[in-house]
Amino acid sequence: MLKFTLILVLLWSPALLIGYDEMGDFFFWRHQLTMLSGIIGLGYMSFAVLIAARFSWLESRLKGLDKGYALHKKLGIGATISLVLHWLCVQSAKWLVQAGLLEKPSINRPAIEGINWHFVANEIGEITFYVFVLFSLFSLVQAISYKKFKFTHKIGGLLVIAGIIHTVLLLDWTVQSIPMNISIFVISIVGIWCSYLSLIGKIGASNKSTGKVVSVERFKADAESNVAIRVGIKLDSVLQYKEGQFAYLNFHDGEAPHPFSILNYDDETNLIEFGIKDLGDYTHKMVNYLSLGQSVTVEGGYGYFQVPQQAIQVWVGAGIGIVPFISRLYWLERKARKENIELKKIHLFYCVSSRSEAFFEKEIMAILQRLEFIDLEVLDAEKGEFLSAEQILSTTKGQELDVSFCGPEEFGNLLSKHLAAAGLGNEHFHREIFKMR
Repeated sequence: MLKFTLILVLLWSPALLIGYDEMGDFFFWRHQLTMLSGIIGLGYMSFAVLIAARFSWLESRLKGLDKGYALHKKLGIGATISLVLHWLCVQSAKWLVQAGLLEKPSINRPAIEGINWHFVANEIGEITFYVFVLFSLFSLVQAISYKKFKFTHKIGGLLVIAGIIHTVLLLDWTVQSIPMNISIFVISIVGIWCSYLSLIGKIGASNKSTGKVVSVERFKADAESNVAIRVGIKLDSVLQYKEGQFAYLNFHDGEAPHPFSILNYDDETNLIEFGIKDLGDYTHKMVNYLSLGQSVTVEGGYGYFQVPQQAIQVWVGAGIGIVPFISRLYWLERKARKENIELKKIHLFYCVSSRSEAFFEKEIMAILQRLEFIDLEVLDAEKGEFLSAEQILSTTKGQELDVSFCGPEEFGNLLSKHLAAAGLGNEHFHREIFKMR
């Protein structure tokens, strides 16, 4: 994000440097800062919708869609700040003139074909700004349901297009503005194309496969309520997949597609499986009411939560966070069947609130019968068994290691902090930012 911002500033700078003789004039600085804040705001908005388009080539450069959406959120916040500054720059002259501190300059802007395009651009810009601020605030409120969030996020594409129209109509057609104008045209093309894909519902179209639910296994922590399910979906076509990835599931029930970690995928039978826990309104319905034969569209796989092989591995799966590690185990099992593999010891910690919630323990144990280089330890929080950095380091006897984590964010932050304090570099702690808003 910093590099992108510096590039935009660099492209804007000729317009500033060539006008050095006017640097003592307020209106010169107002104009230049208005242009700078505008191009940064538009650049952030277009970059954000580019990430939202979920292109595979971009995901690989961002090291996973999860990292991309974290950047998407930062770009949205950055765009809001930039456009607020842009609005303040525009309004500053009016406020100072009204206060009697400046004299209003006389500017004659000729109308083109009878239309005052400058006025039109300003009206579009002002309306778009107010809507964008409300849109940004709405997007940041976590209490709003995912369904409403995804629905209103469609507005983002329209706001980008409106912002592009506003910008293009107000371009400076001077020699020193050529670098900036070229960048604006490139940004505009990217923004319009990705916004179009969003508005017509074509995002991720090349990664989608239809199918039907063929198995549903429900897990209970007690005799009364379902807590999680294991879902099998028979796909109609091959899915691009790597172990540890996630996919979006759309059951065509009026809800927006939701992301879930893939538990296993067999490309020979096109059977894909998911482990899903009751963590909210939508997953509660799935856990209790999902039925066989239901149609579903699967979009994926996404993410770069794969197996590093250069050091001793420690895998930490907390609760439903064990799912991507099970997909790794199935991948290793298939690999072991086809070829002789020699990997260093892998330590797998399965952290659960209580032993009754270790739903996948038997399945893991069955796989490990054929993978002797993996040690499993189930930690039961109900019995006071909590994983610590010291336990991880003592298990590996101080050898070089990589830690892969999937589970609650607070647990991950705490574990990462303590491991870093013990000398483990951040580059050796891997996890997904499984937060899509």
